[in-house]
Amino acid sequence: MSGPLLCPECGARNLPEVSECVACGAALPADPADDTDPLIGTLIAHRYTLTSILGEGSMGVVYAANQEGLDHEVAVKVLHEHVAADPKVKRRFHREARMTSRLSHPNTVRVFDFGRTEEGRLYLAMELLDGPDLLELLQEDDPLTPRRIGTILIQVLNALEEAHDEGIVHRDLKPENVMVVEDHQGRERVKVCDFGIAKLVEAEGSAITITGFVCGTPEYMAPEQARGEALDPRADIYALGCLLYRMLTGVVPFQGKSALATITEHLTQPLVPPRERTPERHVPRILDEVCQEALAKDPERRFQGAAEMRGALETALEALGERADDPIGTPHPESMPPARQPRWLVPAGLVVGAALAGTLALRCGEAGPPEPVAGRADGGALAVVGPPDAGEVDAPEGGQADAGPRDAAEPLADAGGHDGGTASPSPELEGSPPATPDGVAAMASSSPAATRSPVASRSPVASMEGPTGSADEPSAFDEGRRLFLANDLAGAIREFEAARRAQPDRAAVYKELGRAHMRAGHLSQARSAYQRYLELAPDADDRAIVERLLEGR
Repeated sequence: MSGPLLCPECGARNLPEVSECVACGAALPADPADDTDPLIGTLIAHRYTLTSILGEGSMGVVYAANQEGLDHEVAVKVLHEHVAADPKVKRRFHREARMTSRLSHPNTVRVFDFGRTEEGRLYLAMELLDGPDLLELLQEDDPLTPRRIGTILIQVLNALEEAHDEGIVHRDLKPENVMVVEDHQGRERVKVCDFGIAKLVEAEGSAITITGFVCGTPEYMAPEQARGEALDPRADIYALGCLLYRMLTGVVPFQGKSALATITEHLTQPLVPPRERTPERHVPRILDEVCQEALAKDPERRFQGAAEMRGALETALEALGERADDPIGTPHPESMPPARQPRWLVPAGLVVGAALAGTLALRCGEAGPPEPVAGRADGGALAVVGPPDAGEVDAPEGGQADAGPRDAAEPLADAGGHDGGTASPSPELEGSPPATPDGVAAMASSSPAATRSPVASRSPVASMEGPTGSADEPSAFDEGRRLFLANDLAGAIREFEAARRAQPDRAAVYKELGRAHMRAGHLSQARSAYQRYLELAPDADDRAIVERLLEGR
């Protein structure tokens, strides 16, 4: 093996694998080493005969080997001579190897043996895996489905959780260190490699460099790691956020023209959300949110551990439902601009005056059955009692137009109170469709909206009233389930809200309301509904599943 290459521009030492100087970005001369590996065919440590090269990285070379006397194949990683030359590295190697060998999670590559060869080279003997790494998998199968993405990353998080509990931070999570193999039942099994190895080259008080090369991979390096600060498990969470970003968008979140430029972008550049980076891939909003939280530059704003991020991914998959089985890039209504639909506008000042309501119902937009939405009523604006619209709506003379288009997946605003003021959002189900003042309900029942309701027997706004309204609870609950199965989430939420007000102690209503909010991406509302469900049904058969969902956010 050849030693470090010296940069002709600044004199910094670089590993032989790199083509650009890690210090100044200048091009490096080609490695003069030949293609012959002198260790192939040799017996090391009196136990392992090296048969072929499996891969090479910044720390060393990984060989396939036969273990003498057992007819058993293993992988042996032999560290580069220049890496192991530092006495501190030797001491760290034995300490870290002992710690890593204690890891036994099924999603972690097992370390069987470690030590020093006859020539003084440091080595690790590990289980040999037959399968691609995540980089190869993405090159072949991209884009993956959300369920496959989530399943792979959840297994990585399982391995991280055990390691973090043992005080081990990986520090170099990247696609090449995540192997994807098949178990005996043909299911994908993730194996995380190289736990603890990157830490061997960590100088005291610095996580970036020793003898002139970068510890970690710039594309997946947390800002605090780039600054040389002491690291904790949240650095691995950031790296996993980079992995998720790559799986959702097809690109890494930051990519400069050199390693140093990439590190600088992690430190200084704001993150472009996955949905904005590649809008053509229609990244689900709920996975976009998980990714952004993992990639917060401030560790305090990230997921605080592997279990927390795993719970968020499980929640996201549950919320996506059947959509989780469609590859990233498949358009869905949640990710498409809403189609133009009719708007029903009422001067907001007349919400208070129910007696005048029958003369002031105004219709804008194209014909069709409106889906009622309660608008905020204050300051003489127009209260929206029809669905959000992708286009603009002209206001009647002397009035104001509605604030503009709204994404179909956004929570809906709450209505004003009976006194004409602005009501506060419900702390229990923030963002869900609220009850509408009696004045609007009375007006709507005498307007054309009453005859255009999707539910013929009820006016669209009156269907959101409490138990004294025209909607009886069983029909509201059943209608909500029908709309949920038809993927009309806004309609389902509206009906389940009506059912909730009619029978506030019925557990099944809160369960279905939680499912609808979760699939719509309203995580806080889903959490509130599910918590109430468990309070009302403490012995529910699915209690364990719901509790796992709640643990995630």
